[in-house]
Amino acid sequence: MVSEADLRYGAHRVADWVYEKITGEKGIFSTRIAFVSKQGSRFRLNVADWDGENVQSPLVSPEPIISPSWSPDGGRLAYVSFEDRRPGIYRQVIATGEREKLTSFPGLNGAPSWSPDGRRLAMVLSKDDNPEIYMMDLATRQLTRLTNHFAIDTEPSWMPDGRSIVFTSDRGGKPHIYQVDVATRELKRLTFEGAYNSRPRPMPDGSGIVYVHRRDPGGPFHIALQNLQRNTVRVLTETSYDESPSIAPNGSMIIYATKRLGKGILAVVSVDANVKYFLPSAAREVREPAWSPFMR
Repeated sequence: MVSEADLRYGAHRVADWVYEKITGEKGIFSTRIAFVSKQGSRFRLNVADWDGENVQSPLVSPEPIISPSWSPDGGRLAYVSFEDRRPGIYRQVIATGEREKLTSFPGLNGAPSWSPDGRRLAMVLSKDDNPEIYMMDLATRQLTRLTNHFAIDTEPSWMPDGRSIVFTSDRGGKPHIYQVDVATRELKRLTFEGAYNSRPRPMPDGSGIVYVHRRDPGGPFHIALQNLQRNTVRVLTETSYDESPSIAPNGSMIIYATKRLGKGILAVVSVDANVKYFLPSAAREVREPAWSPFMR
């Protein structure tokens, strides 16, 4: 028996069960999304159901909020807030609103990304002059620097095995995707096609990466999927100004931010590019989506 207040949640659980029985893979109907919206002069960090409904706002601020990232257990968010007039990385418990500041170094504090075990946070810091990729042990707050180059290294994201991090760097002259081994610091470049590649997000099984792709200088920004075994690249979207891709935990769908009729909105595309739709929103500007893990 499901109470009236829990009907939506119950329906999503049933849909997950049916989807798994038919396809053999876990459904995403009980997952959630985080995103940032702006209405007037107020910024909101929002959490909603996977379809954009049932929106809650655990943080409202007059200053910008960017880069939400889910913890592996789905109970916390890391994000960047400018509430102290400069960027700081925060960690917040969604259920209680309890939050703490993790970094506020001079310069850039950005792009937090949880490790698969939830014990570490990758981030971008410019406290040593230029932006580099760092790793923080969340128990001790100890920082480990993973890159060391005069170029801009940014937008880290953990590979599913927790052994390496993919990130964006212009060390080759243009923004492209690189991978660094956490233990050895061994580095390799992953993308070569196109004039611009950024904001990498690995597929849940590690088979590929999704990122923002620009084929020609001056051309539109699209969302692309690269198979890491075959090194093939497929452009998935036909919208323009696409950014901030995030992948559903079963690897079937990708949510991203784009522009439509002069308004910032969220859109979803399947990994085979056959399913595409926009999410509803009452806010004038919506961006920075992050798809949750399977909720525990």
